[in-house]
Amino acid sequence: MTCGNPKVSMTAVQTFLRWLWRIEATVCVIAFTGTALALMADVLAREFFGNGIFGAQRFAVWTNAVAGLLGFALVTAERGHLRPQFADALLPKSLEPHVERIGELLSALICCVIGWYAVRFVMSSAALGERGMAIPIVVWPIQLVLPWMFFSSALRHLAYATWPVLRPAPRSEVPK
Repeated sequence: MTCGNPKVSMTAVQTFLRWLWRIEATVCVIAFTGTALALMADVLAREFFGNGIFGAQRFAVWTNAVAGLLGFALVTAERGHLRPQFADALLPKSLEPHVERIGELLSALICCVIGWYAVRFVMSSAALGERGMAIPIVVWPIQLVLPWMFFSSALRHLAYATWPVLRPAPRSEVPK
């Protein structure tokens, strides 16, 4: 196995992306489960004991935010983002592979820039010692999902630009 073999590199990246998707999807499911359980427990406590569970709603908001933000990376992995399809017919079919690669590179650049600002945001939050309002815990560990989602998506876009064969078929918002 040599570093210069593009087939080996592509296979390694494909395996990495598959594992990345599994990890992100698992965390997303756990977060959504946490949201549902916290809200159900809060409602049941209100019904049976007259009071909800302290912090349950705030916990549900945080776990729902984590799941939703990870969804950005998961949708990138599935090529499910909405895009203006009306422009597809404006260019000749022969340019399509080049335009798609440029689009992937541009998307990676945008994700990296926003990810950099997300890192600065989380670092600022940590430096200020920002805490949650309902549950007074530091919030920067929860905010780490912001840079994660952008850099994870940037890696995917770079992989799709480098090896277009790894790019899944785009999901259409209109069933055919």
